[in-house]
Amino acid sequence: MSYDLAKRILGPDFISPEEIAQSRGLAYTKMQLEKIRDTLPAPNILRWWRGSGIILVAGPPRRMSLLDIRSMKSDYFRPMMRDGWYTEAAQKFARADKSETIWIALSKEPVEGSLDKNWAEQSDLVDESMEVPNAAEVTWCLTTYRAVRDTYLLPTRCVRTSSVDSDGDHVYVGQFGAIGLEVNAYLNARHNSILGVSAARKF
Repeated sequence: MSYDLAKRILGPDFISPEEIAQSRGLAYTKMQLEKIRDTLPAPNILRWWRGSGIILVAGPPRRMSLLDIRSMKSDYFRPMMRDGWYTEAAQKFARADKSETIWIALSKEPVEGSLDKNWAEQSDLVDESMEVPNAAEVTWCLTTYRAVRDTYLLPTRCVRTSSVDSDGDHVYVGQFGAIGLEVNAYLNARHNSILGVSAARKF
């Protein structure tokens, strides 16, 4: 399937590696571009996503952690988050969890019904065709959408990810606006009215 068709179906919610390379100053190899193109989901899947609030974003040309993504453009992160708690050696997720060179189909909003619930309740709501992405994957998609489309996603809400901090609590990202993206962690047993859970499918 061609990228032109994907763009006709998803509109601005489809972001190709070529757009990423141009907007984020990254370079994909010929082999990577071929692999990404060959794994583009089928049109019927894209049409279903169109009405489900899903964006389809190509991953970075190399495996990138949260810290790698932050180093590309620290202005996308809140000032207090640019050298924040997750840079500490104990916060292994910030280095170990990566976004890879694959398609990421990410929900633009928290999973339906997941706001104001604890982690156990939220994770049960994730459809079996999807999974909870890690903090690097969500951050890559949000910052790339901003770089390519000049649009902030999750401006008033946050989503828990599969990444966990040194205390075993799940990391969340969100409230992404002009002052930057928030990255923090929240007790798994607690709930908050603006905190939901993220969902994605990877190809």
